[in-house]
Amino acid sequence: MLTALEFMLPPFVACMLLIGINIYFGIHVIKREIIFIDIALAQIAALGGTFSVILHELEHDHTGHTHGDEGMMAYLLSLVFVIIAAAVFTFLKSKKLPIPLESLIGIAYAVAATGSVILLDTMAGGDVHVKEMMEGAILWVSWEQIIELAVVFSIVGIFHYTFRRKFLSLTDRYNDGTSEYSPLWDFLFYASFGLAVVHSVEVGGILTVFAFLIIPASISALFTDKWFSRILIGWVIGSLVTICGLYLSWNMDVPSSPTVILFLGVFLLLALLLKSLKKTFHPSR
Repeated sequence: MLTALEFMLPPFVACMLLIGINIYFGIHVIKREIIFIDIALAQIAALGGTFSVILHELEHDHTGHTHGDEGMMAYLLSLVFVIIAAAVFTFLKSKKLPIPLESLIGIAYAVAATGSVILLDTMAGGDVHVKEMMEGAILWVSWEQIIELAVVFSIVGIFHYTFRRKFLSLTDRYNDGTSEYSPLWDFLFYASFGLAVVHSVEVGGILTVFAFLIIPASISALFTDKWFSRILIGWVIGSLVTICGLYLSWNMDVPSSPTVILFLGVFLLLALLLKSLKKTFHPSR
């Protein structure tokens, strides 16, 4: 039992950090009705990391040795790709287009995913890289990575708390067509969100991060519209899901990320059932 706790403690702490930041951004995303923005930014960040792997292999093939830090190159390229995407999404929102922004975000995800698969297909062991990109390696997260996550998420959290009125007001009025829309603050939202996504995907993978972003926020939206209450509900649900998923992963010797996502889906179905029963017995509420 002690061995299991010691082995599962780092993944549990990492999941708590991922839930803490993603439940907040998830509420923003749902209110803005741009559900695919997280998975799009995650895939775009992964595309940047894929480019760095290709460049690293080309450099190794041509020189017989490598220069610099491959991990730092992957991080910087991922961050650059995400910031460019943030600028593009901000620009598209500020323009009156006949195509919904959500559709363009979905297209961006599809293009980035296709580009990543094509690039990885040229590499030896590309299928392994694709699997890691989608599922992550949260079971093998190190304490150094956890500390890095905590520092980055703290910086992003402090930034959003300091300017919370700007971000909350922007999100609440995001789709009503008022003059309150500010491209600068919208870009800062996407850029800070992208920074959190880059670090999240490195640990949790695209699918896990997307699930942490959308499902706990969706569950909380069923029961309250208050920001603090929704964050609290999402965090509690995410904590329970993580415990169940990691426990099942340890006992059945199956990958952690898929089991956590599975339990998130189960909890969402239970929440929908509970909401339906509540309406049945208390129709006025």
